[in-house]
Amino acid sequence: MDFYNILLAALLVVILMGVIKGCGENRSIIVFRDYDDLGLTFAVPASFYFITLIITWMGESEKFSLVIGGAVSLWLFTIVMKNTYLDNDRNVGKFLLAMITKTPLAIIWILNLIKLLNPDGKGAQRTRNRSEALLILTFLTPVIGLLVVEKTGSYFNPKSWIHGRRVGSKIRNNL
Repeated sequence: MDFYNILLAALLVVILMGVIKGCGENRSIIVFRDYDDLGLTFAVPASFYFITLIITWMGESEKFSLVIGGAVSLWLFTIVMKNTYLDNDRNVGKFLLAMITKTPLAIIWILNLIKLLNPDGKGAQRTRNRSEALLILTFLTPVIGLLVVEKTGSYFNPKSWIHGRRVGSKIRNNL
């Protein structure tokens, strides 16, 4: 095994440990405080992608779009870091574990959503890419839902999205 594979395996173990410590009744870290925190965390990679896409589409240089997208994402990431630090009682160890758990999950989820909506390749390759992204999202979304401590939020609350729609009570009650 080379250094990259060892580093990747170690990162996956740390993320798994963060998921285990961040879900359930005996949670010891807060990964996502509420749905607004989850949405803000997901906005970090999404804003970078969409800002660079839109600015490049408008005809500006790619470097300019990367700088603007990076600045907005860095600003949002700073807010996420501050909130996570405060949510974990200013404990640096808990803060680092929560950040190492929430950041890769957000990046992987957003990249797979983009891959699901706009897969690369032609024909069968597009279908394969779309199905891989859907499979990852299918397994990752419930895990992320378990990491949300308070099932509330004013901006990114799934309960408010389905309010007034015909959705089963089991789905509505478990959000």
